[in-house]
Order: sequence, then C-alpha cells, then structure tokens
Amino acid sequence: MSARRVGRAEAESFRREGYFLLERCLVPDVLDALRAASDRAVAEEEAQLRSGQARFVPVSTLDDRYVVSGFVERDPRVRAFLLGELMADVCRAALGPEAYLFSDTFVCKSPNNQHGWIWHQDSSYLDHFGCEGYAPNLSVWIALDDMTVDNGSLRVIPFSVLDVRKVIRHDLSLPWTSDDVVRFESHEMNRLFVIPAGSLVVLDGALPHASDPNRSSTKRRAYLVQYSRTPVEKDGKLVQLAIPLLRDGVHQVPAPMAPTRAR
Repeated sequence: MSARRVGRAEAESFRREGYFLLERCLVPDVLDALRAASDRAVAEEEAQLRSGQARFVPVSTLDDRYVVSGFVERDPRVRAFLLGELMADVCRAALGPEAYLFSDTFVCKSPNNQHGWIWHQDSSYLDHFGCEGYAPNLSVWIALDDMTVDNGSLRVIPFSVLDVRKVIRHDLSLPWTSDDVVRFESHEMNRLFVIPAGSLVVLDGALPHASDPNRSSTKRRAYLVQYSRTPVEKDGKLVQLAIPLLRDGVHQVPAPMAPTRAR
C-alpha cells in the first residue's frame, strides 16, 4: 500500500527521541478509505450524542471533538491497512519482532473547536487499568488532513529534551481538559508537526504529546493506532484487541473479517 520502507534512520530516531516521522507515505486510495471511515465514525458519534445516548468513553463533545474506536472490526479496507506491510515495517523498527494490534481510534476536531488535548502519555491508559507491568505500547498517529499550526497538529516533547521512558501516573478521574491530569516540564521545548495528509508520526507510548484546538475553518481528522509487544491482559482477559501483526519478525496474514450487521 506504500512504497516507503522503514529503515535504520527511523529506528534510531525512535530509540533516541521516542518518535519518527514518515511523510506522505500513504497512497491516495488508502488515504481516501481512512478519510471515509473517519467521516462515517464522526457522523455516527454525532447522531448518538444528539440522541442523548450514554457513551462508554465520554470524551467526544458535540460540535467540538470526536473520539471513535473500533473500525478495524467494521471496515475491511481499514483492517487491511492496519494489518498490512507498512504497519509491519513500522512495528519491526519500533517494537521488534513481536507486535499485536491493540486499538484504533479516530480523533477528529470540528472547525473552530474549543478543546485540544492536554499533555499526556498514551500508555497512561494501561497504568490506569492496572497493567503497569507491560511495556508502553506503540502509537501511530496518522494525519488524514494537512496538519498546520492553526488546526491543532500534534506536538511532542522528545526524549532528548525530557527523558521519560516510563509512564508517569495520570489522574484520569479529572476532566481531559485539566492540566492537573499530569504535569511535564519542558513544554516550551516541544516539536510541532506541520505535515501533509498521509503522513505518519510513530510514537513511543511514554512520549509526552499534546495538541491545540482547531482554530481553522475546516475539520481536522487524525487516526491513532496502537500496537503492543504482547497481548495485554488484566485478570486473564484482554484489555483491548490482540490481533497478531508480527511473530518472530514474520508478517502475519490477517484473517478475513467476520460479517457484521450495519450499525
């Protein structure tokens, strides 16, 4: 799905800084498929919010930002990408010979919205659910639109600026608009990604990152995908997904997606 291969330079950047960037690595049909799935996810989430349905993860805010997971199990084009060769290459460089798809989430901001995302580490989720013994997951942040200063692109604090390779305790009982959830030093020494659509930012799950609100007049769509080194379990049950992508360095051919009823 992409001619771009991940090499030593990306692997070294990941070890040194906690991230690497692949610009314009998605071919048009893949980008179009992810955008279509994102728009469908937001439309469904918006309809549920307007009807007053309780949300399992109450992070989406009507006409502001939308956080929707689970399309890997609903859309064969999304599944083919998330379990394809490009993501296998990414995981080999960042995780090693073993990798499992853990989660997939569209993270979309409406035009001129009010809320960005506070500084945090993605793998704080694991600690919050009592999975501290697992190494931080790998996060792959995919730009579905051109990312700019105005529309609230991703910011990171590199490990060379703030060496936090383990998860710091987050107070997830607080709203995700509160800076008291967790505090990091060196906010002013962060990198903002001004990148074109179809680019990937590959992040260590312990890397601090954030984003500003979308101050532009167009929507800002991103896709956040996480992979783990092993299946993540709590009390003998999976915490999220555990779909094999790599075993002993070998790309695993994804199983066909089971038929599902339209939602």
